Amino acid sequence: MNVSQSVKLAGIIVAVAVLWFMIRGMFSSEEVMAEAAAEPARFTVIAKTINPQEWRDVIAVRGRTEAEKKVIVRAETAGAVAETPTPLGAAVKAGDVLCRIGVDARRAQLAEAEAALARAELDFNAARRLNEEGFRAETGVAAARAARDQAAAQAERARLELAKTDIVAPFDGVFDHRAAEVGDFLSIGDPCGTVIQPTPFLITGAVSERDVGKISRGDRGVATLATGETVEGVVRFVAAAADPATRTFNVELETPNEDGKLRDGVTAEFRIFAEKRNAHQAPRSALVLNDEGEVGVRTLNDDNVVRFDKVTLIGEEETGVWVDGLAGAVRIITQGQSFVSAGQKVDVSDGDAAGTATGDGA
Repeated sequence: MNVSQSVKLAGIIVAVAVLWFMIRGMFSSEEVMAEAAAEPARFTVIAKTINPQEWRDVIAVRGRTEAEKKVIVRAETAGAVAETPTPLGAAVKAGDVLCRIGVDARRAQLAEAEAALARAELDFNAARRLNEEGFRAETGVAAARAARDQAAAQAERARLELAKTDIVAPFDGVFDHRAAEVGDFLSIGDPCGTVIQPTPFLITGAVSERDVGKISRGDRGVATLATGETVEGVVRFVAAAADPATRTFNVELETPNEDGKLRDGVTAEFRIFAEKRNAHQAPRSALVLNDEGEVGVRTLNDDNVVRFDKVTLIGEEETGVWVDGLAGAVRIITQGQSFVSAGQKVDVSDGDAAGTATGDGA
């Protein structure tokens, strides 16, 4: 069968068109594959913007009350107690007599020493006049001066010994405990009684290694005593060295006690309010570890590039953990943080609209 020239021409045109579309499709597929290889699909994460907030940690401490000044007054000379003029529990002033030891022969010894001093003074004056008139050598004057000085020292010793028979309060306070009664014999160092200064009072306790860095002098505290009182005070001392046995650090809260109601040795529980500072509260699940084992969070910059920011845990609540080490408002990855790394560009789904997100964990 003869095929017309027009039919042949149409067939050639169709074949060329099909071939052209096939070649174009092959090149287009290669371009798409090249673009896919050049730009791999981005990982999508959920991020939440977190602003710094005012934060103050509260440290709970168990301890007891303690008088700032509590002194056991002791005998400085030996003898029998002749008098106890201050009633137990009385308010005392510095210098008030608490116990009086019998003077025995001390008064006579003082009189004898004073008479010897007077005689030595006369001998010295006479020797000096004779030396001025040329009838006494300078060595004689020096010997008389030495004798006078020795007599003066003996007299002063006798006065001090007599004065020590009065055992007195060292400062204003309360005579809290009597340790000796009339007739008791006291040796040097034996106690007469105890004087307590009523104000200020201390509430002492110990804090752990984890909490000691949060406390500073001047921080406010509130204590509840076993006797029912609630008192306020300020931290006046934080130990620089730990107790070797417990690895804890002593801390003292100072509180006024003008009315004298606080008692020494009462069990107390007190809370110390650390200094206010800015911190960020993040979901606990947002915390991750970097290759060096450091704790931090993965955040995003304005170009949605992942960063790792090292943080320090400073507190914990039911709503999340408080961290230090971030500056200003930050976009923290709350979901997907375990599958991305620093420097990687990601797609972001805003977690602010959905509320606090729960992340994947580290």
